[in-house]
Amino acid sequence: MGIAGDSKTTVYNVGGLKGDHCRDRIKHTLDHLEGVFATSVNVVSKTVKVSYDPAVISDGYIEETLQTLGYSIQG
Repeated sequence: MGIAGDSKTTVYNVGGLKGDHCRDRIKHTLDHLEGVFATSVNVVSKTVKVSYDPAVISDGYIEETLQTLGYSIQG
């Protein structure tokens, strides 16, 4: 899936990231959401960077998905 002209990238500060398992779980889940183009998870800085089409999926839905997986959104 290529990035559309109207893409947005948001970096979320995520609490509860503890290792490769967390990284893989978040990446797998978010990459399968319709409208998400790319996901990168940095366990050291506890950030999740998501590129997505805001016409298809909202940043609020991405936050809710992270919270459903058991992580908290910081700041």
